[in-house]
Amino acid sequence: MSLLSQYAERSVGRRERDRLVRSQNHRFRQLFTVGQFITSEIHMDALFEVIMDQTNKIMDTERSTVFLLDEKNDALWSLAATGMVKNQIRIKANAGVAGWVLRNRAPLISNQAYDDARFCPDVDRASGFRTRNLLCVPVINRQGRCMGVLQALNKISADFTDDDVELLDSVSNYVANAIENSKLYEDVKKYSEELRANLLRIEILEEVRAHLTKFVPSSVAELAEQDPHQLTKDKIPTDVTVLFIDIEDFASITQRLDQKLVNDIVERHFSKYLDCIKRHGGEVNETSGDGLMVMFKEDSLESQAMEAVAAGLEIAAENERLSESRSHPEGDVYLHLGVNSGKAWVGSTKMKSMTGERWTYTASGLMTVLAARIGALSSRCRLYVGEDTYRCIQHRCTAEFLGLQTFKNVSEPVPVYRIKGITRRS
Repeated sequence: MSLLSQYAERSVGRRERDRLVRSQNHRFRQLFTVGQFITSEIHMDALFEVIMDQTNKIMDTERSTVFLLDEKNDALWSLAATGMVKNQIRIKANAGVAGWVLRNRAPLISNQAYDDARFCPDVDRASGFRTRNLLCVPVINRQGRCMGVLQALNKISADFTDDDVELLDSVSNYVANAIENSKLYEDVKKYSEELRANLLRIEILEEVRAHLTKFVPSSVAELAEQDPHQLTKDKIPTDVTVLFIDIEDFASITQRLDQKLVNDIVERHFSKYLDCIKRHGGEVNETSGDGLMVMFKEDSLESQAMEAVAAGLEIAAENERLSESRSHPEGDVYLHLGVNSGKAWVGSTKMKSMTGERWTYTASGLMTVLAARIGALSSRCRLYVGEDTYRCIQHRCTAEFLGLQTFKNVSEPVPVYRIKGITRRS
């Protein structure tokens, strides 16, 4: 071979090596960019889209999918797939190529997908997409646990090769880190929200407990946060509806049972009652004996009465669910429930002494006295209401007239009704 031919051959070889180096450098830059995009997204919903978009770009594919393992249900799931509507895809953990890769923790190339016995066409049929070839690699986290698989589908330029396996495997490392970070973020966010809710409930229960002498929670006054200046004003006549809640035969329960058990019963039950009260706009603001006085004073008297009755019926239903879910030595826990509506004197009651001050924001007058007496008349979680409340809600509830009832220190008999259910909410 002549020197000229040798030189030309070496030049061709160098150009080929240079081309390969440039191509490799280009892929490294692409991979670095893909890694930056994927690991910068912290929200799980958006992360799926970023992973699939970036995988398509670097792999030159029509579609890609990341499947995560749901160990509890032994399934693989994906939030979305490129080109499809955004919804959740679920397949069995051992199904198709994805299941094979998950079980074997090894990559798999299938350049003739429909000729591969391991391929499962169910997702294609559901989406209308047709897979021509695919590459699937496991997604393994730093602890060595296989979290799922990453698939690239329908390479545009050619079939998949071993070089593609190496590249997609590198992408999967970024995916594993991003998913771990996203899960950690979601866990922290969920924990933070639960912590805030628990702290709020603890505050409420502490306020409730402070107003009781027998372990029964009391009031949570929200008015101080809404408008502190209202606290300093004198009481004024206002249209309100009052709901009294009292645990039936509570004195006997406290005598028979250990104090910790009594406290546990009260906290579990009244925590659920507080949720019902809050949903219907009630304010827990006073105690009567061993129970709660709840005031409804927003909107019209008809609206207040309806919300109070709805809250009372929900509390009765919630109490029944609690009794069914856990038994105590005292047996079932029953409630007295009474509602009355009308004019009451609403505002701050201020008590001062040498040791300090105590203010309560409450409603007082004959209307509230009757609400308490009507509640005491009820038993076994039946909801009783006075005439004014019944007049407000009679067209939206089924009720039974219990006759004229005589109450201590009330001069005239009072019509009382038992509310059986709501027939029309609004």
